[in-house]
Amino acid sequence: MSSIQKVSSSDSNLASHAAFPRENVCIDCRTLLGPKEACDGGPKHRVAALGNSAGRSKLLNEVWGPPSVRRRAKQLAKAGGGGAGIGSLFEGCGSGGCDGCGSVALDAEALAVIGVILFVAVAGVLLVWLMMKIIEWVRAYRNRPKPNGGVVRPASIGRKPGPYGVIVGKAKTLAPATGSSCVAWALDLRSSRFLGTDLMLRDAETCGFDVKLDDGTTARIPAGRIRLEGPHKRVDRGDATNLEQFVQTLAPLDDPEDEGLDPFPYDVADEVVVKPGDRVRLFGDFDREADPNVAAGYRGASVILVPQNVPAIRIVKA
Repeated sequence: MSSIQKVSSSDSNLASHAAFPRENVCIDCRTLLGPKEACDGGPKHRVAALGNSAGRSKLLNEVWGPPSVRRRAKQLAKAGGGGAGIGSLFEGCGSGGCDGCGSVALDAEALAVIGVILFVAVAGVLLVWLMMKIIEWVRAYRNRPKPNGGVVRPASIGRKPGPYGVIVGKAKTLAPATGSSCVAWALDLRSSRFLGTDLMLRDAETCGFDVKLDDGTTARIPAGRIRLEGPHKRVDRGDATNLEQFVQTLAPLDDPEDEGLDPFPYDVADEVVVKPGDRVRLFGDFDREADPNVAAGYRGASVILVPQNVPAIRIVKA
């Protein structure tokens, strides 16, 4: 039995539980972004809107090429080698060309020889036909459109390491590929058939959690987008049915001719999950703020760390 947890039907619509709306995507590194967000990779990374056909067209052009290239690739993949059918090779048999054959008295030995010859001839014709079909299939397979992955790597967690701590709180969200309960997850969708690189999508989010730091301070990570590093689990596409439904909602196709050319094609998903009790290290800049969950008279004595930008965390061994 698979170790992957199946998400219940009530939780199957992962998009409805998202911690932030996936309105944009970086077409250079394929990172999903929230509204009005620039890519973490910097100003040179191009961002396209998933909420309109113009933005989706830009993404599709990066993945599969312009419309003319997409049409040509699909035509080549569908094209089959023509040729004579088996029946045409025996045209004339049973017609005037065989008149009088029955009048010839053939002994048993002659009939056996003719039978062998006919068997070899038919086998040869079938072999030629089979070879032609194999060649046709190989051509179609090789001419299948191949998606282009991101041209640059997504932004890392950065080079500004911070304190260590342990995740506290409750697991209130589900990882889309494995269905695991967690406080945060990161997802890379990869294609086994690709041009350039195999990364087709990078996504990560958190429902929000606290980190109890080694010095006793609390770091509060808000719900929303997050950058994670840590050990991942690889899941085949067929084992992550809820993930497929989620991905299809991100960028629906606008042109029927693009049927089968998904904006985020993938065969496997690499997923990182963060759970309560995990030991982590914070990266990036943090502000010190009074804890809003503490009564006003005691806030001066209760200070928490809050990330200035998109939080970045690395899972470390205990």
